[in-house]
Amino acid sequence: MELKDKVRWSSEQLVQRIRQQTEQEVRGFVNELLATTRERATARDEDSPVAGSELQRAVWEEGVRVRAEVEQIWEARLDKADAAAKQRLQLQLRTARKEADRQLAEQVAGIRAEGQRVLEAALDVACQEADRALARRVDEVRAEAARTATADLAGAPAPAGPETDEILSRVLDGVRRLDEVSRLGDVLDTLAELAGNEASRAAVLTVHDTGVRGWRFIGFEPALEPARRVALELGDAGIVGGAVITGESRAIVSGQDGVPGDAEPAFTTLPAGTQALALPVHVGGQVMAVVYGDDAERRPTAAWREALELLTRHAGHCLEALTAARAAQLALHGAGSLIPEDTLHTLPFDETDAECSGPEG
Repeated sequence: MELKDKVRWSSEQLVQRIRQQTEQEVRGFVNELLATTRERATARDEDSPVAGSELQRAVWEEGVRVRAEVEQIWEARLDKADAAAKQRLQLQLRTARKEADRQLAEQVAGIRAEGQRVLEAALDVACQEADRALARRVDEVRAEAARTATADLAGAPAPAGPETDEILSRVLDGVRRLDEVSRLGDVLDTLAELAGNEASRAAVLTVHDTGVRGWRFIGFEPALEPARRVALELGDAGIVGGAVITGESRAIVSGQDGVPGDAEPAFTTLPAGTQALALPVHVGGQVMAVVYGDDAERRPTAAWREALELLTRHAGHCLEALTAARAAQLALHGAGSLIPEDTLHTLPFDETDAECSGPEG
């Protein structure tokens, strides 16, 4: 039986007991009145005899009056009892409603807490599984890139002998260094250092809207530091701008009359006989940065261009893996996607202190 039904049943029992008690009191009162009436009639009959009909009429009138008084008294007591019973019923109903609301609130709170615990546990399991899957995929991409770099370098046209072994060893070491980096900006810094080991002068520039901005210059005059002050439109960036526009590598050789057309970048000049190379860094199918190298100051190894191309290509794979890892982590933790609808249109290279939350190595 529900709490409300129990309260109603108790109230009805209370009203019934009040009515029975009141009825007994009224009957006793009526009996007393009738006895008094009979005594009066007997006394009147003894003092002054009256006709039997008059006595009966007097008794009947007295009985009617007494009945009316009794009914009024009984009705008043019943009304009072009903009012008290209703008041008590309302109080019990309010108390029962408060208790039911309290119990319901406790049950709802318990259900919500249990649901929250289940949801958090499921989300934690999903995040762990996603982290493991992402780590496996990053390792696969890096391993494949390393195998490709080794195969390409081994097949590059270069003189056989100790120099080739030295180039291969240096490039493989550079690939391992890139694999160990866990932040986007550090990939570009490492790439610039490795490019400086291969070319006489090297630079890394990032793509921003319709131009490029310097990231790091190695082997150039000190006037180019800090590198980020260098900001060029694509039309003024020479072969660097051409690599951004076409998405392919661009190479030139400076002759006696200088560089043909608008191929020379605005941040440097090329002496006669200088070979220059601009390599795009692809991330998600778009050019996010450009590696520039030339042999203006010293004569690097014969295969410096091939080595620079392999390092640049592997750096693009590393950037793509780190960006995917970071975007997945941000999405899983409700921080929104790092990548807008035009996938990988821009990367937060300026946020060098924003460490990627993807797997390291």
